[in-house]
Amino acid sequence: MKRAVFLGAMLAVVALLPLHLAPPIAASATTFSFNLIGPNTAKATSGFLAGHTIRVTGSGTFNTGTRSIVASGSFTDFKADGSVFARGTWEATEFDSFTGFGGPNPGTQGGVLHMTITIFPNGGAPVTGRPMSVTCAIFAPAGTEEGITFGAFTEKTGGLTLFHLD
Repeated sequence: MKRAVFLGAMLAVVALLPLHLAPPIAASATTFSFNLIGPNTAKATSGFLAGHTIRVTGSGTFNTGTRSIVASGSFTDFKADGSVFARGTWEATEFDSFTGFGGPNPGTQGGVLHMTITIFPNGGAPVTGRPMSVTCAIFAPAGTEEGITFGAFTEKTGGLTLFHLD
């Protein structure tokens, strides 16, 4: 009888052991951070800003479970002739969505983040409700383009991004 109880207890310990030693499952983690690596650029192709290019820097964190985001950075809007039209800062005001692509490790993840931002042009009034997307093409479906879109600037023209699973 003692042998059966001991064997049963050992089996219970062995059954629990892999769960204890197993690494966290990425799918259950919902907190990410992101970085715009160097300035990212995008071009406006229509409307009042057609021909303008925007240069954006920034970083942030977000949680897909709580749908919260804290992110900010700076921007410079260049006219087609290269002169500065506006510059200032931006701040995320709403998490819209995130589609994760996964990655080789927690520090290197791909995906697409959509958020709503407010821009604060130097010397001007804040502009609310602007969409911004950040795309990192690591493990992405074919045809996915790296970079950002920022309000009317919908054509990605350069830059690198990276998501980190926190």
